[in-house]
Amino acid sequence: MKHCVFTVLLLAISYQLTVVSAQTYVWKNGYPLVEDPDSITFVEPDMRAQVVKMEKRTRSLPPFSCNSYIFHYPTKDYSGKPIWMSAELALTDEQVATKHIGRMAMFNHYTISRSDECPSATIGDLQGVAITYGYAVVSADHEGFGLTGDRNQAYCYGEANERASIDALLAARDWLAAQGYTLSDTIINYGYSQGGQTTVAAIKLSQTEYKGRVHFLKSFAGAGPYDLALTYKMFLKWEKIAQPIVLPMNVITTNELESLNLDYKDIFQEPLASNVRSWIISKRFSTAELTPFIGHDSLKYVIQPAYMDSTSAEVQHVLQYVQKNNLTQGWTPDAETEMLLFHSLNDDIVPPENTAKLYEFFIENGASKVTLTMDNYGGHLTAGQAFYLYMMQELTNLNN
Repeated sequence: MKHCVFTVLLLAISYQLTVVSAQTYVWKNGYPLVEDPDSITFVEPDMRAQVVKMEKRTRSLPPFSCNSYIFHYPTKDYSGKPIWMSAELALTDEQVATKHIGRMAMFNHYTISRSDECPSATIGDLQGVAITYGYAVVSADHEGFGLTGDRNQAYCYGEANERASIDALLAARDWLAAQGYTLSDTIINYGYSQGGQTTVAAIKLSQTEYKGRVHFLKSFAGAGPYDLALTYKMFLKWEKIAQPIVLPMNVITTNELESLNLDYKDIFQEPLASNVRSWIISKRFSTAELTPFIGHDSLKYVIQPAYMDSTSAEVQHVLQYVQKNNLTQGWTPDAETEMLLFHSLNDDIVPPENTAKLYEFFIENGASKVTLTMDNYGGHLTAGQAFYLYMMQELTNLNN
């Protein structure tokens, strides 16, 4: 789906945590960071960050307008090593004028493959939806883009992208408090496609390692590849994909980040086999531009036979690494998790079986406040627009 983004700046500062009457509050210079501290349900981590870059821009793409800040913040990369990354914070004019943040949203970007598609470089419609409804929106670039553009993209690596998003959100809140803004604990979490996967991964992190640090009032996850092994197998079953580049992108990311040292000429057919680095790893082209480069929508002309057999040793070797990002197993979601799952039954890029399996996982684990919307909304890109409208209605309901 073709989205855009607003651009931003930010910084994080150390602060003190004070425990009062067995209830944990967040304080800055002796003053509570929220207007109603009794309502707070999270503690933000002390990241002891420093300002690396500050850049404020006023961005406008009718009907969306915002005050945009680019910021660098500390987090961890896919392997758990400390790293600085970039993100954007978008504020409404009213929020800037009143220095009051009533609502915040954490946006997780969709599949991108070109450097200038990341949140700090462009304006997006999905960010614009939340801004239009009065939300301050934080959008992390994710590993491989923005400040970390010299690295390989962590494509569909939920364990890396979830942390990048949440740490950006927490850093943004810390910076806002340091600038004298008042904050509430109303935070929503959302994304479509790869962003849908990151949205669910962020729920997992918020309820495990970050439990008590951040709480999402509601999450919106659209058409994400929540089980990459299932997705790979479904692709082979389909054979034809509207954007055939997505399977190679996932295999390439796994090969590069996990240092598998697989020879791309053993995995892909020409012309892709000889152009992996110049076309994909270089991040010079969008997915729409890459599709005609490949020349086929049928995987049998893109993938070598050994990687077209889901039972082959080659495929099983790759799948054992992608399983670490399987969100449909290996954790227990909180029973009170409030989330809306969305997927088109005739999605032609991300198999809808992903969302059906994820929904079943949540229900089996007692998360009864998770709702499912699955119908024939058209292909993946068309359904992205339906998700856009769906979110608008849901935000209207939340605001009433």
